[in-house]
Parts: sequence; structure tokens; C-alpha cells
Amino acid sequence: MDFSLSDEQQAIYDTALAFGADRIEPNALDWEMDGTIPRNLWLDIGELGFGGLNISDEAGGAGLNRLDATLVFEALSGACASVAAFLSIHNMCARMIESLGSEELKNRVLLPVIKMETLLSYCLTEPGSGSDAAALRARAERTNEGWQISGTKAFISGGGYSDAYVVMARTGGKGPDGISAFLLDSGVTGLTFGGLEQKMGWRSQPTRQVQMDNCAVPAGNLLGKEGEGFKYAMAALDGGRLNISACSL
Repeated sequence: MDFSLSDEQQAIYDTALAFGADRIEPNALDWEMDGTIPRNLWLDIGELGFGGLNISDEAGGAGLNRLDATLVFEALSGACASVAAFLSIHNMCARMIESLGSEELKNRVLLPVIKMETLLSYCLTEPGSGSDAAALRARAERTNEGWQISGTKAFISGGGYSDAYVVMARTGGKGPDGISAFLLDSGVTGLTFGGLEQKMGWRSQPTRQVQMDNCAVPAGNLLGKEGEGFKYAMAALDGGRLNISACSL
């Protein structure tokens, strides 16, 4: 089997590698010490098309397959794995919006997401449910306008930094079948954040608790079908794990 890259794949890798060497590597140590990544970096990454790597061409994304996308994360992680891993999370969430969001939601948020004007975080883990994610306790209750979410998510990359959060919350009974997925905007009333987690590495990627107290979510911000959220969350992580693995090469 031939494992060599095609000319197009090599071009993708070289573009990411050159950007990392020029824009990220010279600043990575300062960002680690500051505990944050400058927002304008993401806009430049978005101009390269890296904010929607797995988003279809029709929707304005790069339309890359899984292998091609991993080349971006491998190349960027050579400059800073923290930046590359955060980009992976953003892309994982973006793909969930394209594949599961209503047409109204996609028309409203997908283009700013692809341009990285809107940064995304993924909220599954809770203080009492890490590896047993199906035991999560955050709850979404129906309202006349949509939903209200209450609960706490833990160790969230981009907590207090991102513009929107893909949140898994319980809409039914116990177990995985009672979980749904939502897109939660950062400016909503009742959304607060814990203190900055003190990590040994990836410090430029802000990590905090995400605390929700009756946060209003429009009905149209439900991703996919009610009760299918855990399945969606696990499917998203399948691709996300490939990208995080590429960040370690």
C-alpha cells in the first residue's frame, strides 16, 4: 500500500506547516505564559479555510476528508499543540452544527464559525461524570420559547473564551437515551464560568468550568433529534480523537 501524500495533500500540510512556523511558533511560549491565544490568530486561521475543515464545499467549508484534515493538525501541532488541539475542538463542533442543525441555525451561525469569527467549545464532561459521560446531570427543560439549561460542565477547553458551546444536557430519563444536544450562545443570561484551571501544559488553551443557571436556548438551537444527543456526542468524538492523535505526532 502506498502511504505517500498526493500533491494536494502535501500542499495542505505545507500550508499549515508554514503558517505554524511563521505565526504560531515564535509566539507559543508567550501565549503559554499568558494563558490565552490572541483572538486575531483565529481570524487568520479562518482565512486559510481551517475553521471548517470537514464542512462541505456547498456550505462554504474546506470539504476535507478525515485524513486530509489530520494533516493540518499534525503540521500545526509542530508549532503549538495547544493551538492545534483547540482548532480540533472547534472543527468537531462545527461539523455537528452542519450535520445536525436546522437550516435556520446553519444559515445564522455556520459562516461565522467557518471564518472563526465565532469560536466553539464542546461541553460533555461534568464534575461527576467523566468517562461515564452518559451519567451527566445537566438538565434542559422545555419552555414556551425553547429550553432552559441548568448544570455544570467541567474541564471545558475554551470555557469563558469561546463564543458558543455545544452542550449535552438531559431532556429525559437516566441513561444515554435521555440526552440531547444544544448550541448555547456565550452571552445568554445565567451563563458563568469557573476559575482558570492550572495545567502543566496547553496553558494557552483556557480551561474552565461552564456553569449554567436556567440559560435560555431557542427551540431552533436543538441539534438533531431530542434524545439522540449522546449518540451525536460519541460520533463527534470519533473524529475528534483522530485529530487529537494527529496533534501528538
